[in-house]
Amino acid sequence: MALILSAATGNFNAGATWVGGVVPGVGDEARASTGHTITITANATCTELSNAGTGTYVLNNGVTLTANVTHKSLTSSTLLTFSAASPATASIVGNITAGAVISGIAVVNSSTGTLTVTGNLLAGSVGGGSGCIAVNNTSTGVVNITGNATGGSAGNAHGAQNGAGTLTITGNATGGSINAANGVNNNSIGILNLIGTATGGSTAAAYGANNISTGQLNITGTAIGGIAGTGANNTSSGTLNLTRAKGNAFGIGSVGLSSAVGVSSAQASITKVEEIEYGSLGQSPTSGPTYLTSQLSNVAVFVNYPTGSKTLSDPNNTAGLSPADTDVRSGVVYNNGNDTGVAYIPAAGSVAFGVPVDNTTGTATLTAADVRAALGMASANLDTQLSTISTKASEVHAIHGLDLANALTVTPTSRTSGAITQAITGDGTTNTVVTRI
Repeated sequence: MALILSAATGNFNAGATWVGGVVPGVGDEARASTGHTITITANATCTELSNAGTGTYVLNNGVTLTANVTHKSLTSSTLLTFSAASPATASIVGNITAGAVISGIAVVNSSTGTLTVTGNLLAGSVGGGSGCIAVNNTSTGVVNITGNATGGSAGNAHGAQNGAGTLTITGNATGGSINAANGVNNNSIGILNLIGTATGGSTAAAYGANNISTGQLNITGTAIGGIAGTGANNTSSGTLNLTRAKGNAFGIGSVGLSSAVGVSSAQASITKVEEIEYGSLGQSPTSGPTYLTSQLSNVAVFVNYPTGSKTLSDPNNTAGLSPADTDVRSGVVYNNGNDTGVAYIPAAGSVAFGVPVDNTTGTATLTAADVRAALGMASANLDTQLSTISTKASEVHAIHGLDLANALTVTPTSRTSGAITQAITGDGTTNTVVTRI
């Protein structure tokens, strides 16, 4: 493979940009020398794109670059940048490898447009520093990647990282060989989608996929524990949606198997998993608050662990998975002790026969109120009617001289019993009229 060095800042497809006047092509490695900025203004193809010192490339709107992109500089720098504004688009076809130096970043998308990458991503290998990243989405733009992303052997050396934009990877993500070397890393408010498997690395905090802030990580696939690292890690207060979590199935010996879980989460985060599975050696699939959700309704369900039945908790109901206190019987403590029901449900003995109560029916007998309701009479009306009937009966009883407390006094012109007085009129021969007065 012929190495062709840049001679000056300029257009990739211009002979004057390159030593010897030869534009790099198939079989060539195009290297941007220190201080030079090479702009790719039209489709370009070569075997490899690299840099030395501060040499860098700029990818223009509408351009497809077909080449492996490899950061080779020993200076903290970015090899290639796409910065055009939306609706701008650009494509890279080839594998992308971060550098072996602190902050040796291969590709940066600082645009609000869309960058498409077809190829595998490999992080750098230098220790410490702010890390070496194969593809870094630093703006609100979109990056779509078809290929695998692998963490490196340095802290914060990620295959791909997302900020406030949207990064989608169709492929697998694997953690590296040192803590904080992740396959994919979502470090801000953006959305990172992984369609594939997230596998932990060979150390405890080398995550296949990591959600570090308030953003959202969606994994359509499996998160599986690595030799020691967690498949998917959700920290801070972000959200992780995952199809399947699986414990480490192959770790042995003295390796940190307790950390080789499928998914781990912080107390304040929201982690939803549709399926969980223990590793073949019994390694746990989950660590921290995790909500096992129905695949159809996204509502929390129960899960059986080998050690017994367990309810996955939603302590603050932040995920909307726990029933409201008003839907749970008063005094019943639920949700792992975080909530107490306040719904008042009558006992079966105080409810009319046949009315449903919990898992039984009421047994109470009919009351006067039930009779009134069946006759269509309000309680007050019936009481008034009964009271009137009782009064009339007492008066009839008295005026016939049957009230011992009020004797009946009769004269030719009146009849009196207590408060009741009747006047007698007429001639007493042909007619007699009795009138209450």
